[in-house]
Order: sequence, then structure tokens, then C-alpha cells
Amino acid sequence: MAIHTDINLSTNDKRILNALFDPETLPSSVAKSKDASTIDSNLAPHPNIAAAQISALETQQDAFIKRISSNSETSEIEEVIREMDTVIEEHPTYPSAHLNRAMLHRMLLESQLPPSTTSPSSSNIFTLPPSTLEPLFTSLSRAIHLSLSPSSPTASVSTYQARILRTAFSHRAYLYLKAAEGGTELRGKGKGELEELASSDFANAARYGDEIAREMSVRTNPYAKMCGAIVKNALREEMRQGHGQGI
Repeated sequence: MAIHTDINLSTNDKRILNALFDPETLPSSVAKSKDASTIDSNLAPHPNIAAAQISALETQQDAFIKRISSNSETSEIEEVIREMDTVIEEHPTYPSAHLNRAMLHRMLLESQLPPSTTSPSSSNIFTLPPSTLEPLFTSLSRAIHLSLSPSSPTASVSTYQARILRTAFSHRAYLYLKAAEGGTELRGKGKGELEELASSDFANAARYGDEIAREMSVRTNPYAKMCGAIVKNALREEMRQGHGQGI
């Protein structure tokens, strides 16, 4: 990921700046996200639900989701959410239902927004009462909890669990990021804290195979951005002084 600046930097200076934002060069959990040992294709889809049951439930979930589109009425979304709630009551440890319910809750909230008369950022779900957002975050957190290995949060997971984890972490990271960009305080956390949460969730999504999230984790990392700004300012000041001395 190239860094663009408005000053002429040497090749070495550009290398330093790029390293601050390049996930390939970071000695962090983000840089280790390509470790295939995190996902074990030999594991059963879910530790507590039989593979045949998972397959049947996934088919049912697909049918639910196909009934909804971006043009669906609020009543249609609410109906599918009620059916999803029934599935969760019958299969409380089935993570896909929690993940899909989160998506449906977000669509429901978006369907209730008034048309934006200025910019898209002036009309988003974070302008709604905080209590209306809780089901969305609760469902995502539940999907994550149910998909992590019960033995250890860092233990290997199945390909099915990895899919749920990278999707749920990415969705939640996106929400944190949108709240931060809009200057919204969420659960008592301001812009900086929300950016940290977004970066952490993107890193977790990357750990389970989402390479776009891997790059987003670096872009949203407030410490990397701060270091980049410090280095750029120092280089700019050094060059200004150099030009002032006729160098």
C-alpha cells in the first residue's frame, strides 16, 4: 500500500513511511494473519452441533435471507427476524442465526432512517436512539462467542467457524469505524477508542482469513497513523530547514 505525500521524499524515507502502514512489515498479530494453523479443515463444523444439522440449518438460513433485499419493507424484515428468533430459541448455540439476525437488525434500522437531505453521513443508524443499536451488537458478539473454540480463544477453528468469525468481526469493525467517522459516542467510547476497537476487530477478521480486513486493521490503527504523522512531519521539517540553508 503506497503512501502518497506532498513533499519529495527519498527512496529510504518512502520505505520507512510505507513500512508503518504495510501489513507485510508489521511484527504484530495482523502480520501473522496468514498463519493457516488458525483454521483446521479437518475439524467438524461446530463442536456442539452435528454436521448434518448444520447443513440443514444453513439451507434454512439461505431461504430466509433470499426473502430480503435492500428494497424490502420494514414489515418484511421484521417477519424474518421473528422467524430467526424462533430458530435461535430452538438452536441457541447455532452461530449463523445470530450473525444473520445482526444483518437483519441493521437492515431494519436503515429502513427506518429518514431520507438524507444533505450527505449520507447525516443520516445513519448512529443517529437513532442507542437502545435500538443494542440488538445489533449483541447478535454479533453472540455469533463470535459461539464460534470461538471453547477450549481457548486462540485455538484452531473449523472452516465453518472461521467464516462466521471473519464475517462477524468485519461487520462489527465496520460499525465501530462508521461511528468513529461520524463523531458518534458509542457505549461511552469516543472516536479514538472506537478506531482502536475497529482496528482490533479487523485484525481478528484477518486472523480468520479476511485479507481486506487485514489491510483495514493497519489503516485504522491509531498508533500506526500517529507514528506515520510524526515521521512525515519530522521529514517535512528537516527538508524545510535544509532548503532554508540552501542545501
